Amino acid sequence: MRPIKIMAASGMLGYGFTEKAFNHGLSLGIDLIACDAGSADPGPYYLGSGTPFVSRIAVKRDLSLMIRGGTQEKIPVFIGSAGGSGSDKQVDWTLEIIREICNEQNIYPKVAVLRTELRPEQLVSKINLGKISPLGPIKNLNEKDANQTHKVVSMIGAEPFQQALEEGADIVIAGRSSDAAIYAALPLMRGADPGLSWHMGKIIECGAQVIEPREGQDCVIGTIYHDYFTIEPGHPDRRCTRTRVAAHTLYENPSPYELKEPSGTLITKSATFEQIDDRVVRVSGSKWEPSSTYTVKLEGVKKLGFRTVFFAGTRDPILVSGINNFIEACQTRIERDSKAIGIDKEDYMLNIKVYGKDAVMGANEPLSDHNAHEVGILVDVVANDQDTSKAVCAKARYSLLHTDFPGRMCISGNLAIPFSPSDLSAGEVYEFNIWHIMECNDPMEPVRMELIIPNDPPKVRLNG
Repeated sequence: MRPIKIMAASGMLGYGFTEKAFNHGLSLGIDLIACDAGSADPGPYYLGSGTPFVSRIAVKRDLSLMIRGGTQEKIPVFIGSAGGSGSDKQVDWTLEIIREICNEQNIYPKVAVLRTELRPEQLVSKINLGKISPLGPIKNLNEKDANQTHKVVSMIGAEPFQQALEEGADIVIAGRSSDAAIYAALPLMRGADPGLSWHMGKIIECGAQVIEPREGQDCVIGTIYHDYFTIEPGHPDRRCTRTRVAAHTLYENPSPYELKEPSGTLITKSATFEQIDDRVVRVSGSKWEPSSTYTVKLEGVKKLGFRTVFFAGTRDPILVSGINNFIEACQTRIERDSKAIGIDKEDYMLNIKVYGKDAVMGANEPLSDHNAHEVGILVDVVANDQDTSKAVCAKARYSLLHTDFPGRMCISGNLAIPFSPSDLSAGEVYEFNIWHIMECNDPMEPVRMELIIPNDPPKVRLNG
């Protein structure tokens, strides 16, 4: 088998990479340029709202270089989990950027769009067939959950990328997808060992995480041979280490030896990692166990309401020393004052965190005797509508500013508020309500594929 060389441009589309690394990688004879563009790490808001969590300016810069490189070298470009969460809205946002780039570069590539957002009726059908199960210790999905879900995406595997290539795509823009699948698809299509293909995809999907020195994101290159693969930096002045490559096998993975994908499980128990020179690591021994059932992970969110936040700090030593009792007194006052304007306690969710005093771990904080000379107070109010959220937050702000406490030596001014306006509307609020796996009849079942040519020039009709 001819070696297959794949370049991960960055760990996240829009996080950037150096042109020196990218151009050096291209000079090595790359077979695929790819980049993951999403994650569930930033929480449910981005899926619910369809808002990208990386700036358009940064995404366009990265995509421009990738598309120019792919066009010049006549190699495909893959993007997975477009826009951050892979919803239809985020895929369209990414596609619009590609149209703009193609127009500026005067090119006409064939673009495959893989949409992975599902409709509630699709979920209900699978629920009734018993084809959806929880991913972890959570409840089973029912029809009510499916119909309450604001937006849900399926995390596809390697096969839709392969189908896009078979259709002649130059660029593939996918909705939510397995990170490793973006990189495993081409080697698997060319007959490479599946254990090596999936393991290499797992390691390079986060880009420069395996590179030293770590000075931000950059390109990394994986090359698959008959019975091993290598990992090296795109940048000629940087290096990959055995420790970092081995450690990344464990990254975002509950098991040290197994990584589940839609079509099977990667087994790394017998994998070996060798530093073959100062820059390159060789990996061998990875195994693949195919599954009898093809499954995709589902990520879905439902809308909770609207959020308003208020932040302030204090270094009043008397207030800081009794901050817990003070917050309790304020919460009682907020409930009373809100009720006076017709807002019951059941109409909102109030969360007050004191940073510098157990805000991160709460009741699980092991340091019970720590003291702080200043603290930050964060008020978070969620309600069904923005007006209610704002009204309760305003009551909370007033209470924190003007509620007395033992030993108080001023009538106001004990809080420092860094912003004006002090109360900041954070918009819509979502929570994950679907974190399940769905059985599929075939890998393309949760996918809607379309082929387009951005800025396709008008066809010229020939007479005669």
